[in-house]
Amino acid sequence: MKIIPLFGNSISGESQVITAQRRLNCYLENREDGDKTKIAILGTPGLAAVFAIGSNVNLPMRALAGDANYLYACVGSSFLQCNAVTGATLNSGAIGPGTSLCSMAVSPTQVVITDGITGYVFNIATQVYTTLTSGSTWPAVGSRTVTYVSGFFVAEQPGTQAFWVSNAFDGSTWNALATASAASTGDTILAVDNLSGNLIIFMGQAMEYWQNVGNSPQPFQPVLSAFNQWGLGAIFSRAHVDQSLLFLAVNTNGTAQVVKANYYSVTAISTPDLETIINSFSTFSDAVALTYQVGKHPMYQLTFPTANRSFLYDNSTGIWSEVQTGNVMARHWGNLSAWAAGNNYVSDYASNQIYKMSPTSYTDNGQTIIRQVITRHVLSQFNRVRISLLYLDMETGVGLQTGQGSNPQIMLKSSKDNGRTWSAERWAPLGKIGMYLWRVIWRRFGSARDYVFSITLSDPVKFVITQGAIKLSERQIPEKLG
Repeated sequence: MKIIPLFGNSISGESQVITAQRRLNCYLENREDGDKTKIAILGTPGLAAVFAIGSNVNLPMRALAGDANYLYACVGSSFLQCNAVTGATLNSGAIGPGTSLCSMAVSPTQVVITDGITGYVFNIATQVYTTLTSGSTWPAVGSRTVTYVSGFFVAEQPGTQAFWVSNAFDGSTWNALATASAASTGDTILAVDNLSGNLIIFMGQAMEYWQNVGNSPQPFQPVLSAFNQWGLGAIFSRAHVDQSLLFLAVNTNGTAQVVKANYYSVTAISTPDLETIINSFSTFSDAVALTYQVGKHPMYQLTFPTANRSFLYDNSTGIWSEVQTGNVMARHWGNLSAWAAGNNYVSDYASNQIYKMSPTSYTDNGQTIIRQVITRHVLSQFNRVRISLLYLDMETGVGLQTGQGSNPQIMLKSSKDNGRTWSAERWAPLGKIGMYLWRVIWRRFGSARDYVFSITLSDPVKFVITQGAIKLSERQIPEKLG
C-alpha cells in the first residue's frame, strides 16, 4: 500500500473539478510531533442538553450572555437572570415582544439590554430591573446593539452616524451631550462592539476604532489610522474568538467575506470556495454566530438561517468545515453562545433548550450526527490507473454496548468524474467494542483517470481518521476514445 494525501483543507464551492472536498461535522487537528500522522480528522462535539430556560419550549433565546456567577437570557418578551448551573430563573423583567435577536452588554455591576425598540438595565447587586425611558434615560431609541467598553456602555442610533455613551460605569444614566458621529464616511452605523479596549463602530461600508482618551462627557476619539473599508454584512455574525473579533463583512465590491479583526488588523479568513457558497445565498444578512472551544481549538460557528446552512471555522488552524444536525442537509441546531460561571453554553435555534458542546456526545441531544469526509482528487499525471484497495487508519473498536452503534459501519462511495456522480454505497465495519486491531478496508475500484472518495459515518460513536492508503497500479491501461 502507498500512503497518499487523501485529506486536504479545501471545501467545494467554485468547481468540483478544482476540489470536491467536504468536511461535515469534523475538523482537522495538526499534530506537531507527527507521530503517526501530521494531520488527524476528529468529529465535532455533540450537543448535550443541560437545562431549559423559561417555561415555553417553543420560545428560543433572543440573546444570551453571562458573567462569573449568572447566565442572562432574553426569551419571548422577558429578560431572565438564571442560575448558571440549573438554569432556574432568579429574576426577570419585561422587554418588547417578538422573536428578533436582541443585544446585551454585561459589566461587573449591570446588564444593559436593547431589543431594537428601547433599553433596559438590570442592577446585579440590587437585583432591580428598570425600563429606560426613551429620550432622557435611553437616547439610543431603536438600537440593535449595545456594548460595554472601557467603563462605558455604548449603543448606536439607527439610521444615523451617531452613537451614544452612558455615564461612567452606569448604564442607567445617559448624558444628552455624550454622543459622537462616525468620522470617516457618510455611512450609517449598524452596530457597536469592543476589542482590546477599543470601541468598534460598524457601518455598511466601513468600520472604525475609537479609544477612550478621558474626555467628558463623551470620552472616545477615533483612531483615524485604523479606519478600514470592511462593512458589516450581518449584525449578529459578530463573535469574539481567542482575542479576536470575527464577523461576516462586505468588501468594497459588495462581496460577502468572513473576516478577523485582531487589534487594528482586519483580514479575510474565508476561502474563495466558501465565498462562492455564501454569495450564492439569497440572503446572508441574517447570519448569526456562536463560539466554543474543544481542546486547543477555538471555534467560530456561522449559521445562515434563510439558507439553512452552518459553517465552522477553527481559529487554531484557519480551516473551514461544515456542520449540521440530522441526516439531511440543514443548519446546525446551535444558535447563540455565552460563557457563564466557567461554562460555555449554546442555545437551540427553535426551542428554549440550552446545551454544552460535548466531545463525548455523539448525537445532538439524541439527533443523528452525520460525519462525512470527501477526499482530494486521487490521480497520477492524468493517466488511467487502477485502485485495488483503499485502507483507512481509524480509531476502531469504538462500538457501543447495545443499540445503534453496537456494530458501527463506515460507508464509502467513489466517483470517477470529479465528484459529480457516485457509486453505490459500500459498507465496512468499524469494529465492535474492544476490537482495536480491526482494519477498515475496501477493495476493487476498477480503473479511472481521477478518483474522489466519500467517507460517511452515521452511527453515534467516536470518529477519528489518521491516514489513508491505497494500492494503485500505474501500469498503462489501453485508453478508450472519447
